[in-house]
Amino acid sequence: MTGETVSEFGQRAVGARAAGAALVLVAACAGSAVVLAFACGGLSAPVAWAAFVIGLAASVLAWRGIADPGGAAVTAWDVLMFSVFALASLRAFLWLIYPVGDEWRVLSPNNLGDISLHIHMIRYLASGVDFWPTSPILAGAPLTYPLGSDLFNSLLLCAGVPVEKGLVWTGLAGAVLTCWALWRWAGAFGIAALVFNGGLAGFAIFVTGRADDFQADLAWKNFYLAMFVTQRGLLWALPTGLFLLCDWREKYFRGRPGATGWVSWLLYATMPLFSVHAFLFMSLVLAAAFVVSSGHRRRILLFVGLAFVPASVAMWFVTGGFSMASGMRWLPGWMQGDGGVWFWARNFGIVPPLLALLAWRLVTKRSREAICFAGTGLVVFVICCLVAFAPWEWDNTKLFVWAWLACAPFLWEIIAEWPPAARAAVCFALFFSGAVSLAGGLDGRHGYKLASRSELANAAAVLEKVPAGDRIAVEPDFNNPAILLGRPVLCGYEGHLWSHGLDYKKHWDALQLVLTKGRGWKKALGRLEADWIFIKGPPPKVIPLGPPADIPSE
Repeated sequence: MTGETVSEFGQRAVGARAAGAALVLVAACAGSAVVLAFACGGLSAPVAWAAFVIGLAASVLAWRGIADPGGAAVTAWDVLMFSVFALASLRAFLWLIYPVGDEWRVLSPNNLGDISLHIHMIRYLASGVDFWPTSPILAGAPLTYPLGSDLFNSLLLCAGVPVEKGLVWTGLAGAVLTCWALWRWAGAFGIAALVFNGGLAGFAIFVTGRADDFQADLAWKNFYLAMFVTQRGLLWALPTGLFLLCDWREKYFRGRPGATGWVSWLLYATMPLFSVHAFLFMSLVLAAAFVVSSGHRRRILLFVGLAFVPASVAMWFVTGGFSMASGMRWLPGWMQGDGGVWFWARNFGIVPPLLALLAWRLVTKRSREAICFAGTGLVVFVICCLVAFAPWEWDNTKLFVWAWLACAPFLWEIIAEWPPAARAAVCFALFFSGAVSLAGGLDGRHGYKLASRSELANAAAVLEKVPAGDRIAVEPDFNNPAILLGRPVLCGYEGHLWSHGLDYKKHWDALQLVLTKGRGWKKALGRLEADWIFIKGPPPKVIPLGPPADIPSE
């Protein structure tokens, strides 16, 4: 890394207009699609094309409303990290989902369950279901999920783009925007902070002699592999959140124009549709800016006031009227368990002492800019070590990533002051494990079967007679053909139901009784809140529910 300061990082606005316009395009498409779907009874090809026209018009206006003062010269470290990010993204997203003979495969085992959920959601939304949709994975429940990225892919599907191609294209586009946004926010160090985060696990390569994702079974996983490739909402939320952080840094602390107010407003107000965690973190940053940037309080208050209604409406829908079970609970030590100090050393390495050093710098230097951004990051980091915000405590990582990236440029400002040898040693300790995990997670040994293409085709033919909105009882496998074809099911994959905080026990028990033909299963069959039952075979069968209904022996 070079000895550049945070101020020099902030001068890098290369491509701001193009990136901002692309982010606005997606935000406007998703926001207008929701409104049009309410008015028209669901998504359709005309709705999709109308949303694209609105999005394109908004992006053209955004291009004209984003200041692009240029940037500092690109360094050799920048080029290196651009290359790493590009190679990793090409490998991860070109092989995100790909055919091999009769199979659809995914590159990463982390993505088997996640991509199944996204494919289910994309096809379900594109089928023309009424808005706001009910949950496709649980009968009788509203859709409590930030559907923005999947909604955009549904628009592509309605416009004629196959799901698999749409997933690859949007993945690559999101990677380009994210790489630019990380560089603009925190330079090469910021890119490394996302793709190489890690602790001590990767040093096992000196024992095994082989690169593996040694962090895969840890709590502090490689962010790029475990989150960026799998969590589709981050493809938009991550570059958008960083764009907003840069914009607010310019406006509230450096006296520069930044983006026209409506651009930032649109990106912030639509963020709950894509990522609730990103929206919450951005809101905390705005609160911090209001406190420490006294000269801009009226401006910040006006911005939040104008965004309050649309953002609250979006939050209302994605949380089921603010009633979604959060699983929030006191959990000191986060996922430490019986690991003690070794848990923190193995997972985080030298991150805790560096963040403590950053906290001391905030106290002694009292930079308003650093207190706003890095201070918010440090507070969130500590809170996430004490409180679980979801039924699955690992979901805290969706806030950890923002806390870590918010601290990145200010942490580098400290490291950059040290002698070259010390800088190199610290960066090696910070990033070596994550680099090993990245290489191991993307190498040629990977490739996992998601589904049989012929099985999907046979199931699609059988399900043709089932109306698109009818609910189907299926075996709750993540890759059940009915799920991958976008059909709403009685109960989906249990990992999705549980981690989303859904109350699925009643439906699950009745379904299991029917599927196993346990005692009283015929009576339980009559209690299923489904219109059909699908048997994947072979051969596949679909049976209408209602007396007399029975399940043939397989």
